[in-house]
Order: sequence, then structure tokens, then C-alpha cells
Amino acid sequence: MVTAKPQIAIKLVSKPYSKRTALGPLLVGIAVGWIFAGLWAVTGICALWHNVAWGLMLIASTSGFSLFLGLMTYSMVRDANRSFVFELTDSDAVLYVYDRLKKRKSTQMVLLDDVKYVEYYPYSDSSAMILHTAYAQMEVPLWPLGEQVKDVIDFLDGRGVKIFNVQFDDVIPD
Repeated sequence: MVTAKPQIAIKLVSKPYSKRTALGPLLVGIAVGWIFAGLWAVTGICALWHNVAWGLMLIASTSGFSLFLGLMTYSMVRDANRSFVFELTDSDAVLYVYDRLKKRKSTQMVLLDDVKYVEYYPYSDSSAMILHTAYAQMEVPLWPLGEQVKDVIDFLDGRGVKIFNVQFDDVIPD
């Protein structure tokens, strides 16, 4: 008995990271943050000579801010080294993640008949959707996948999947 392979209805491949919405202002903001963190660290060290408490407070707050900036920088580097392929067929949704930083590839799949509902986050530079099933929650980052995101939402809506848009304050079921 030969089984037919499901036809791919929609296949989205991520754009290069350099095409991310608002990447320029984000890079400028992080660069300015690192410059100010360096300046405040020098100021805190100089302040130690005049007032130890004030100098320690400046160094501690600068360290906290630098930790935050470090996490943001790492997140950007991690995102820049990931690529995504999202495929929808009549029966399932498959997300392939290629991580060049850790040299790993992962695949996540859910059956569309098992999807109870979808949380949709439509924000332009961080859009995503989470497909909820009894056995998994598959988060699909939509921001790198281009302009065909509307087609994915329409496809799922056409299959009768409930879509809750968080921007419109739709009530998400428990």
C-alpha cells in the first residue's frame, strides 16, 4: 500500500536577519547603551576616590545595566544565527529551526486537527503565534518569515482553528 505524502500548502522561509524590522534603531540603541555603560563605569571608578558609597552605587547600577545589555546583545546574536522554515499542510504544521551558533537543527510538529487554539501576536518586529495542543505548545516566530504571515493566519482560520489576537485583547482560554 502506497501512502501519499501530504502536499505543502504554505512554506515560509525566514529572511536574513539584516532585513528584520527596526534592526537599525535597535543596533544604534544597544551601541549607545554600551558607550554610556562604559562612561558610567569610568565615572563610578573616579567617584570611588571622592565618595565610596556613591562610587559603589554607580558601579553596581552600571553592572546591572551592563548585564541587561549583555543579555540583549546575546539575544540579537542568537537570533541573527537562527533561520526558520515553517510548513503547513492539510494535516500538520512543522517548524524547522537551524541554529548556526550552537550548530543544531530542531524540528517541531503538531497535527492541525489537535490544535485547540492559536495565540497570535501581530507586533511588527516580534510577531509570533503559539499553537496550543494537548501535547505541545509550538511557538512560531513570524517576524523573520516575511509578508506571507497573513496567509498562514487565513489558512488556519479557514480550517476552523480559533485564533486569539492578543492585540485586540481577545480572551484566551485556559
